[in-house]
Amino acid sequence: MDGDGMANRYDVNIAGYPLTVMSERSQEHMTRLAETLNGRVREIQRSGGTANYLHVVMLAAMELADEVLEFRDRTGGLAEKARESGERAARVESEASGLREEVGRLGEEARKLREEVEALRKEREGTQDRLNRRSKDLLATLDSVLK
Repeated sequence: MDGDGMANRYDVNIAGYPLTVMSERSQEHMTRLAETLNGRVREIQRSGGTANYLHVVMLAAMELADEVLEFRDRTGGLAEKARESGERAARVESEASGLREEVGRLGEEARKLREEVEALRKEREGTQDRLNRRSKDLLATLDSVLK
């Protein structure tokens, strides 16, 4: 585009015929576009399908349009796959978040169980100590009674 926001005017040559085109695209893009169409025109002319200039250009344009449609179909399929992958990723992330919460909950539960086990171990040791003292006291009492 030129400085005032208007489309640029380009002179291109398609199959030997001059053509003036107004476009917002760059000169380089328009040159590549003309070269692509001219290449396809040459391919059709070499295949000997028709000698009529208009038919050759229309066949070349149809082939290029067919490629564009095929590309759109493929990219549309890819876009659908990308959308599905994004949805699947969101579901997996949600599930992972739930699993992280569950792991946190289970970690807290395991910590509480370890504390409970430790308390029971200490209680068992205390009970064992009391039992040992009671046994010694009973044995001492029995020993003194028997003497």
